[in-house]
Amino acid sequence: PVCPGDVDIIITEIVDVDVESETSVPRYVELHSPRRRLRGEGFDHGLKLVVFHSESEEPHWASAVPIEYMPENGFLLVCNQAAYDIYTEKCAEVSSNIAGPANSNGNDQIALISGDEENGWFVVDIYGVIGEDGYDTDHEFFNARVIRKKSVTETRATWSKHDWQLCPSDTPDPNEWETDECGLAKGAPTPSPSSVPTPTEQKDCEFFFSELADCEEKPYIEIKSTCPGAKISRDISVVSWKQYGFTCDVDLKGVTVPDDGFIVICSNRIQHQVEYGGQYKEEDGVWRDLSVCDIEDFTLLTYFGHSSFALLDKNSDCEQTDCLSRDCYAGCSDKYLDIYGYRDASLLGTPYYFDKCRAVRVPEYPYGLSWFEPATWEVICPAVGVPATPDEKCDPREWNKVHLVLYFTEFCDPKDDSSKSFIELYSPNKRDVKIEDDLIIMKWEGTSNVPSYTFQSIKGQTVNENGFLVLCTNWYAMSEDTCNLQTGYHGIANINGQDHYALAKCEFPGPDCDMIDVYGSPGTDPKQSGQDFSGGRSIRLEYFYPMARKIFDIDQWIISENEVSADMCDPGKIDPNPGEEFRRDPKAPSSGKNSKNGNGKNKRGLRGQ
Repeated sequence: PVCPGDVDIIITEIVDVDVESETSVPRYVELHSPRRRLRGEGFDHGLKLVVFHSESEEPHWASAVPIEYMPENGFLLVCNQAAYDIYTEKCAEVSSNIAGPANSNGNDQIALISGDEENGWFVVDIYGVIGEDGYDTDHEFFNARVIRKKSVTETRATWSKHDWQLCPSDTPDPNEWETDECGLAKGAPTPSPSSVPTPTEQKDCEFFFSELADCEEKPYIEIKSTCPGAKISRDISVVSWKQYGFTCDVDLKGVTVPDDGFIVICSNRIQHQVEYGGQYKEEDGVWRDLSVCDIEDFTLLTYFGHSSFALLDKNSDCEQTDCLSRDCYAGCSDKYLDIYGYRDASLLGTPYYFDKCRAVRVPEYPYGLSWFEPATWEVICPAVGVPATPDEKCDPREWNKVHLVLYFTEFCDPKDDSSKSFIELYSPNKRDVKIEDDLIIMKWEGTSNVPSYTFQSIKGQTVNENGFLVLCTNWYAMSEDTCNLQTGYHGIANINGQDHYALAKCEFPGPDCDMIDVYGSPGTDPKQSGQDFSGGRSIRLEYFYPMARKIFDIDQWIISENEVSADMCDPGKIDPNPGEEFRRDPKAPSSGKNSKNGNGKNKRGLRGQ
């Protein structure tokens, strides 16, 4: 070990990036040598970057990262794998150990020590208080970054909150220590100006994509600016990268940003105005025409849904490189003001192409990013063969949050195996999305009009890649690949065909719940109303405008009673359109010939075709 005075390496930044993922969070620890004598040199000081987990008074030795050199730029970035995927060559060391110092979720202590477990050690520099769990203390940095104060250039073996600045949900600036103020990192969004800027102040303007819409062969690009009314003096252009290396661009220099802050680029102005004509919005007492197309350019929007797009500042000081990854210009926000996709590459073969769909920016990200961040976007595609839900429709010159559409599509109570019963919900407009609202599935038993105590919250659950959320009784009976949420034999998925069900917005069943979708009519006899599916299944018709209904509409359902085995149910799949055996006059009596196997009842309220 060396004496603390012989080492002038300090911790300058610790980052736990605020992202939705719980398994792939970019994190890093930045070390810095304020003086030049160690830069570009190797050394043997027995230095290690370590973590003290929560209340531990001993370092986690298995994950210690040896510090044996300092790059010439004076910064050594120790990244976890997720951070390396973003910052690549900026990371000098990669610690893949999930318990390591570069993987702290904010309640640990991070320290640079000298020595080892066998011969003894001491702290050279530290963030946090050894022996004190950081949760709910002034040294917790969950979903945040902490920056060392610029005035503190000496090592500190004892932590003081006065030496650090905590910045929640802030933009990192790896291998930089230009400022200790939050929100001023390179690449961070600039603040919106309070008035129309002059040409020399236009660096304060944000320009970013809010929607890329490939709608019914009338595509458009919607750009949002924080400077309505300003004439663009910067040499900004929209660049498109297409298949086979083709590229094209449209200049925005000289364009005056409309008063609503949107710039819309369409392929054909007349078609665009015909498609969206007659749509108006009142804003501050002014009626705005939402069909206005500001720039017409057919070439830019060819092969639209397969192309990558960027807002490029041609006068940027950033150097052009041969880098092709999504983060090539991370931290260089004046080169690419915003990007959707990948530089010099189309979106074919990626999950982010939006052919005949729309890519909508999540409203929680009202600023451009110099690298492509998929978490800031949602790709919304219309359901096939049924009318579009409101959020599926393209909405030029508006930027609205896309709400999750969710409803029941199947109930299965198989006659041969109750352990394989399930409830299936489907979203026509979202995939791989975590449910953020307080949604529950509740029920009424038999003829009771009082909700049962048995219910299931689905907040925090994830609609899968195919748009389904399946609640089952037993994972072992159905497998985790099919069943998304196991509720147990006393839970909501152990269904009874004579009960009534609802998807509701609330925390607990009660009269204040906002009903979203309802199966059945609480307070009535299910056998008399025709909704009973005991020993069978009830499936929603795909082609008959499947939508959430606050009042039960039996015409939307095919109901089979006492005739369905477990292998006849199909969780996590859209049922095909019913065959001719179902296309009958609803006034005709049910009979064996109308059932799927001819051995029981098969009911449906669908009107005759």
